[in-house]
Amino acid sequence: MEQQQRGARSGLRRIDRTASRVGIALCWSHAIAIALTAAEAMVRTATSWWVISWALTAALFVIWVPLRATQKGLLRRVAGSEGKEPDPCSPEEPPHYDRAA
Repeated sequence: MEQQQRGARSGLRRIDRTASRVGIALCWSHAIAIALTAAEAMVRTATSWWVISWALTAALFVIWVPLRATQKGLLRRVAGSEGKEPDPCSPEEPPHYDRAA
């Protein structure tokens, strides 16, 4: 069981890092897509660079969604296997200081 927990933790770290990097790339791609679309609308050029940036945004989104779902599943599995309480920021479970004595 200890090996499963270690494997889940290392998998969580790897998924966490990957999901974070893809999420950052997704945000930047989306911002660039919006800026290029706005610039094209104002200048009215014949180039269509904004199409590439929107395609990249869509591709990154398709990659990020399963990574995030896997990340959340691993977080729940690690928290459940350690016998810890759920995330204190979770709306289902109030934090310790919010409970009555």
